[in-house]
Amino acid sequence: MGSYYVLGLRDKDQWLRELGYIKELSPDLHYTPEYCGLFKESGEVRLFVYKEGGDSVVYPFLLRKVNLIPGLEGKLEQDLYDVTSPYGYGGPLASPSAGEGVWGNFHLCFTDYCARNRIVSEFIRFHPLLGNHRLLLNNLEVERVSSVICVDLRRTNEEIWTGYERNNRKNINKAYREGLEVILEDTPSHFSDFISIYHHTLFRNQASEFYFFNSDFYEYIHKELKSNFLYAHTSKNGQIISTELLLFNKTYIHSFLGGTLEQFYEYRPNNILKHEVIKWAKDRGISYFLLGGGYREGDGIYCYKHSFSRDGVLDFYIGKKVHNHGAVSMLENMMATKVPRESDSYFPGYRRY
Repeated sequence: MGSYYVLGLRDKDQWLRELGYIKELSPDLHYTPEYCGLFKESGEVRLFVYKEGGDSVVYPFLLRKVNLIPGLEGKLEQDLYDVTSPYGYGGPLASPSAGEGVWGNFHLCFTDYCARNRIVSEFIRFHPLLGNHRLLLNNLEVERVSSVICVDLRRTNEEIWTGYERNNRKNINKAYREGLEVILEDTPSHFSDFISIYHHTLFRNQASEFYFFNSDFYEYIHKELKSNFLYAHTSKNGQIISTELLLFNKTYIHSFLGGTLEQFYEYRPNNILKHEVIKWAKDRGISYFLLGGGYREGDGIYCYKHSFSRDGVLDFYIGKKVHNHGAVSMLENMMATKVPRESDSYFPGYRRY
């Protein structure tokens, strides 16, 4: 059995050193303290580090205080917590030589950490390309919940283009004929256009409050992730009509937030936008473009993203673990009289209200 310790945002240098020990795995931006710090309003940012011999396991998460849930304030006899992956993809990663024994011991140590710190439940969004869900199948409930689309940028330009669906290629060519132009920039020069179109899209889709991020959220991106964000805008006759904020590192680029003005759909502004982003990312040597999925499996958004990579479908898994069944049952009973905002499958159940 090895040993463990836990880092926070103040330990940025050591956090980055720990990521350096598993660099062969090409950790995504989601594993960095800068990205995790983007969600510090949702919980305390932590990196759990397990060491055994020459191997290490790193696991970023948010530590959330259960007592702060509306309806539970002042009602619990002691402070309780749960952990969740920051928005995006995450879960534990280990050095390549780590075997089943290291993973098993990591799990035992993390379980011990949860017991010592009154952590009652754990929720993980695994990384669809790194496939780290496979290493924890025996330790928690792992569930495939959807598919996400990935464009393999290691392919040639011709292979990427022919990997698009035929209608997508037609729509991109149509956008060029209509005179649409794509602006790619690493500054928020057109931020007011971005936020206006993004919020317009959120209202149209009746999105939850979570996606209406405040100004501090974007200021943090512009400052702390200044070498890792890209704004892409499609303009028609000088007016921005489609926009997207993307996050990237040397290996991965992600569609993060964005939207399109519905009155301009016919010109296919987002098709040409994503096509230009793909060319930009490939030129930078980035290997994968993760577009995400839809609201539901096979819906219109999913099919649109799929049109950029017909064979680029990846399974997306989540992990669930109840660390204290008695406490979780108590919390669910205390919240049971409230009207739920989420479905019965939402985890943890006491947070669905």
